[in-house]
Amino acid sequence: MKKIWLFIFFIFTFSSLAEFDRFNVYQYDHQKFNGKPWFEWWYYKVVLPDQNESFYFVYGVVNPWDKLQKNFASRSYVKMGDFTDKIQVEKVFSPNHFSAEVDQTLVQIENDQATDNNFFGSITSNGQMYSWDIDIKKDWGYNAAGWATGKNVTDIEWYPAQAGAHCSGKIISGKKEIVFKDAPCYQDRNWGSLFPRWWTWIVSNQFENHPDSVLAVGGGWPSFNGKYTPIKGVSIGLYHKGKEYHFRPNHLNWVKTDVTQGNWKVSGENLLYKVEVEAYAPFEKFMDLEFLTPQGTLFHDYETLTGSVKVKIFKKSKLKWKLIDEIYSHYAGIEYGAP
Repeated sequence: MKKIWLFIFFIFTFSSLAEFDRFNVYQYDHQKFNGKPWFEWWYYKVVLPDQNESFYFVYGVVNPWDKLQKNFASRSYVKMGDFTDKIQVEKVFSPNHFSAEVDQTLVQIENDQATDNNFFGSITSNGQMYSWDIDIKKDWGYNAAGWATGKNVTDIEWYPAQAGAHCSGKIISGKKEIVFKDAPCYQDRNWGSLFPRWWTWIVSNQFENHPDSVLAVGGGWPSFNGKYTPIKGVSIGLYHKGKEYHFRPNHLNWVKTDVTQGNWKVSGENLLYKVEVEAYAPFEKFMDLEFLTPQGTLFHDYETLTGSVKVKIFKKSKLKWKLIDEIYSHYAGIEYGAP
């Protein structure tokens, strides 16, 4: 009987350990990066189509080794943005106030916390209260870099751990209090030592007549060991009608990128399938999300969560591309970032 219980305990423990997403946890390695530039953050977004509201939340750290904050860029921080009212608020602490786990998604900055199933926080700014307590449930995740994830192939990594998710909870934004259930939302990760020359991002899990479909596009012009690579491009992930479509440059998939602020056109192709993605939003919908790099420069990230996106899906038939589906969303996250 004792052996049976030990066996059950082992299986339960192994299953529990196997459940955590090893890229949705703290990636900082003290031995490798102590004293060197480093940034890391957890990003969440929530879109409420019925209320015409959209929000973002960030929990981050810059130069976590700099506990005494000797470098002015070193910090830990919590940010919230209200896209409808064009409001951004932030709390900044020394890196000493930040903690995160390597074997579970658990980030703590003072009294604010983020996990892979709940995130909460509060900020007081100009006499107004901003707070949130939100449960998040994963529908689909996308490993954007495939085999290269976590291997420092470039100086920045992007990992949409919960590219498709649904959220329930409450948000207070100044005088607004919003309670919601099963709203489309999203959570990703960024980490590394140097920001790219530019980056771009297109995501949605609120497609017309296709509530289960998810799009995740991200990439840019990264560097390796401080030098910009000759390769610019994005990774494209799509979940549609129960099928996954992956287009990754490092997997030798053909990816074409025509992206600048105001213009988002990307396409991906493999042996059997091709997708074409085109996104748009008027300039007045964007907010400038500012990120301070570990080197102390300011990176401007122009983002909206209510852009429009069109996705065309093709399948190869008799050596020709045949359009097999077309989906649309007016609740897409779109961004372009550059110094």
